[in-house]
Amino acid sequence: MKKHIKYTLLYILGAGMFTSCDVMDTAPTESYDDATVWGSKSSIEGFIYGTYPNVLDNYTEIADWESRTPNGVYNEAAGDPTGSVETETKITSSSDFGFNKFAQLRNCNKIIENVAKSELEEGEKKELIAEGHFLRGLVFFAQARTIGRFVPITKVLSQEDTEMFKTPMTADIAESYNYVIADLQKAAKEMRETKEAGRANRFVASAYLSRAALQAYAYTNDSKYLTISKEAAEDVINNGGYTMSTNYKNMFLEGGANDAEIILARYYLDQNSTCSSFVELIRCVPNLKPDEVKKGGGTPAFNQSNAFEGWARYFPSQDLIDQYLSVENGKAIPWYETTAYKNAVDEENPASLGVGDFYRGEDDKTEGITTKWDVPDADDMGSTSKGPKIVRYGKIKPGVTDVTDPDGKARVNKIMYANRDDRFYGTIIYDSCQWLLDEWVTTCIHGNAYAGVRPDRKSSWYTTATGYYWRKGVYDAQPRVYAGNKTNYHKVLCRLSEMYLNLAEIYLINNDVPNAVKMLNETRVKHGKLPASTATTLEDAWKDYIRERRVEMAQENDLYWSYLRWGKYGGYANEGRPAGDVIEALNEPPYKIMITKDRQRFFIAQIMYGNTYNRNFTTKRYLLPISQSNIDKRKASGIDDGYVNPW
Repeated sequence: MKKHIKYTLLYILGAGMFTSCDVMDTAPTESYDDATVWGSKSSIEGFIYGTYPNVLDNYTEIADWESRTPNGVYNEAAGDPTGSVETETKITSSSDFGFNKFAQLRNCNKIIENVAKSELEEGEKKELIAEGHFLRGLVFFAQARTIGRFVPITKVLSQEDTEMFKTPMTADIAESYNYVIADLQKAAKEMRETKEAGRANRFVASAYLSRAALQAYAYTNDSKYLTISKEAAEDVINNGGYTMSTNYKNMFLEGGANDAEIILARYYLDQNSTCSSFVELIRCVPNLKPDEVKKGGGTPAFNQSNAFEGWARYFPSQDLIDQYLSVENGKAIPWYETTAYKNAVDEENPASLGVGDFYRGEDDKTEGITTKWDVPDADDMGSTSKGPKIVRYGKIKPGVTDVTDPDGKARVNKIMYANRDDRFYGTIIYDSCQWLLDEWVTTCIHGNAYAGVRPDRKSSWYTTATGYYWRKGVYDAQPRVYAGNKTNYHKVLCRLSEMYLNLAEIYLINNDVPNAVKMLNETRVKHGKLPASTATTLEDAWKDYIRERRVEMAQENDLYWSYLRWGKYGGYANEGRPAGDVIEALNEPPYKIMITKDRQRFFIAQIMYGNTYNRNFTTKRYLLPISQSNIDKRKASGIDDGYVNPW
């Protein structure tokens, strides 16, 4: 923790000490003396520390990017009901996805140039210059994987650098990745090896080099990047000194902030952070006032009056829940294929369900209950352009009992959530489990955290849109999760498991099924506590790998970029489609679950509110747009990049 405090305090001496008003940061307006900042190792490191926050924040929008994948959902009745990227409804030529990183690049270039001119010993110079290259490589990579092309400013610009001011954008994404990989390779070779929480070393650089090179291969088809990615991942695994976590759930909570698996994390201290600082915290916790829960018929009552006061709008999808396998008789299989499920549940024709068949509000005469939404409601009926709205409907068979249940009843929630992949319990809040402040949470119809428990709001008014909440990354902040309450926090940006999964992907690309399965089993067995995959065909290995990456890396800003790679590969990586075709998984609707209060029936359906179901992926979304305003400004300055905005 002392190192985290040092990080925060040195930010004052670092990038936080200066401002710049020029669009390309060519007009320095520093308020400090260069001789002071670059005159000693401690002050130089202060500047480097101050450069980290903005650079790392290119990778900290975890909940947003997860909600753009089949794993997650953004849905909010209290505001904008659905996200812009996953439906493509709000992406336009004026959308800005991070073209202007000039201030960040200026700081990185200042490190590289000024450390070289400093009076430090040569060994120290080499390490700190390499750290500047690492930080610049991260900026370039954030731009390359998002918008493809960028302006590669690699020196500190002054007012006299009129020609450099007209630096053209990279010609294509291949040139962009040349810059990314060159910076990260230098960093991986020359940075120090010392570990310090929140700060990079050469193994951190190798981890990002593996990640970036794999993405580069997908977009360039240049096989050299597979070699680079593989060697970098192996370097981290064999030489980095990181170990697989023995407590997956805890790694993303306060107690696991310094887990030995974490390669790099972004750390925040409670002295300058509150719960509202992090959407992965405040926007993943529901708002459940006891009086409203009571009016909504929600049970059981909470033990504390203010346990849940978040503004939830990000939720895990039923699609993700289906990826967590169940263990039965030594095999790992989908929950709906287990003998326990088949013996206890009859699956009915979803089309047989009508409005109010699970709960009809007008028939509920319970005194004091004001929330009486029909389930299913009219919006759940019929089909959309994506297919039938309700896709699965099950009910407990007559006469089926459960001797472990106090009432002797078999219950669908107990059956479907039993014996899952261990990561399920560290990632997902589901019907009937404990959560913050040890409160018992129920998400069934008229459960205390049910979608429609708030009076006059049937879904997503800071309550779940899917039947689930995120547990992963949600600190049990004290005295509770509340906007103004101070809290420490950390976001895991890179960890050892990714290196094994990167290797698995490289082996799959090279049609090496045995080694691919060996690598994916590293996380599947150790973290999932599942029987090892025994896939022997390339098709089955890809299926197991994609499932494994989805559950291992859920809510870590990995899956969106992984799906882009898989779409570029095509074949088994994208459901048999040609390379570079529509990514089917990003084109399909997300689903919710509804469970009756007595847990005897359930259905799974598309999420209709705000047209959340209407996800669309067109091939132009392999890269997001560079805002037209930036292109126009550059043209007005005599810079023609030849960029044609596809949006």
